[in-house]
Amino acid sequence: MKGRVSKTGIVLVGCMLVCLLLFLAVGMPNGFFGDGGKGGDLDDDGTPKIGEVLKGSSPILVFDKSEGAKQLMTAFDEGTIVSATILYDEMGANEPYETTDQDEIRTIYKGLKNITVTGESDQSVTDGYHFVTFAFEDGSSYGYRFEGTGLLCYGDGNYDISGGEALFGFMREKCE
Repeated sequence: MKGRVSKTGIVLVGCMLVCLLLFLAVGMPNGFFGDGGKGGDLDDDGTPKIGEVLKGSSPILVFDKSEGAKQLMTAFDEGTIVSATILYDEMGANEPYETTDQDEIRTIYKGLKNITVTGESDQSVTDGYHFVTFAFEDGSSYGYRFEGTGLLCYGDGNYDISGGEALFGFMREKCE
């Protein structure tokens, strides 16, 4: 049998190659390094823990794992956002803008979804506070506060953001 390869050997090598390709394509499985299956900075569901920024960035609605953010996503999917209030404030010069127009609410929500949290920051902006608040059919509301167009105020900290050009452009247009 010298020089011959068995069918079982070929199948075994093929399976090993497929596993290697999947491992490389998907990445390190949770728990690979004995962390109890939590994936380091991930919750059991595989998403970042509240306030965690992984691999350099997280979409804002992934970064914010609060009940309010979950309610916002659900309300958008179900069409139960009744209004949105925005304020693009430049040293106290602008007034809030409230809308019940569903196209404008969709524009605001999609602009918010495009924002990526890129890391914690020790910076602060004191002359430009911007707010986005959504009101729901049940009377509750949820929103975000920004310092300038580059910082998200979340909890006790500030976080660098990117991708907010569409949202802040819309806010500026409506509030000036």
